[in-house]
Amino acid sequence: MLQSVGPFPLAFCGVSAYAGSIGGKGQADETLRQTNDHDAARLRRSLTRDLHSRDTHRVMAGLIGLRALCGHASDKYWESLPAFGGNQSPAGRRQSGPRDVLRAFGARPLSCSEAPGLYAILSNISRRAGLERAPELFLLPCHGMNAYALGGPEDACISVTRELLRCLSREEIAGIIAHEVAHILHGDTGAMHWASAVQREIAALAQRGIRDLMARSQDFVRIGSQALLLAAAPVMAELLIAALSRVRELAADARAMDLIEHPKALVAALCKLEYFHTGLSPLHAHLRQDTHALRSHPGTWERISHLS
Repeated sequence: MLQSVGPFPLAFCGVSAYAGSIGGKGQADETLRQTNDHDAARLRRSLTRDLHSRDTHRVMAGLIGLRALCGHASDKYWESLPAFGGNQSPAGRRQSGPRDVLRAFGARPLSCSEAPGLYAILSNISRRAGLERAPELFLLPCHGMNAYALGGPEDACISVTRELLRCLSREEIAGIIAHEVAHILHGDTGAMHWASAVQREIAALAQRGIRDLMARSQDFVRIGSQALLLAAAPVMAELLIAALSRVRELAADARAMDLIEHPKALVAALCKLEYFHTGLSPLHAHLRQDTHALRSHPGTWERISHLS
């Protein structure tokens, strides 16, 4: 199911110094150059993650501001926001756990005896990520090359499709699994549940605010601008949530590169996924696709450009 790992570069085998002694000064210089390039790439990824973190905070601040505006208009300004986390809704109802959600979609647990290579990949990446508990693996019965992560570090699950395991190499699968582990590390399930809860409150408060404005005043000229802003608030919330999702995807890509031994394998995996789903290369798909503000994922070409 998983292809075997090819030979490792010398720099990853712990023999770079020995390679210099047997290969001459030219090979030692090349090893040093590769090491410097590797360190520079890690620094760039660290700076990129910081940028994505700031973008995340800006989007969340925008959602909070919209919610406050709608709450003020409907006399609910001082009510608290939904708790940040994946297990609480605005009303405090307990939501289904990751296992229940996956089983509802027909996914079944993958045992270690069924996919020992996949478990080895996941164990290595989880160790690199500092997770005390490796996520549970599930097999999705749907068609396509996909993987999904649900939950936080304490109850995380990762689901994969058969096509993903069949069509990607071991290193490419590691890149995809690392991306999903990064989502778990970043708490993205909780972040998106929180954002969705705020969005629902914005929609309810905006509707209530418009109704209250109309009931309190018949001066449509005076309240028109405020009513228009409230009417637009739900759409603005959708745009912010889509932007938040795209930022979290790019952040997961950047984090994944530090969790795998072959960073270029993630780019190769993204290219294969794009071709599988569209029949096009990432560049050709980028040129043909229209950029849409409501897209929850950045385009493959954009993701590759952030990783290069």
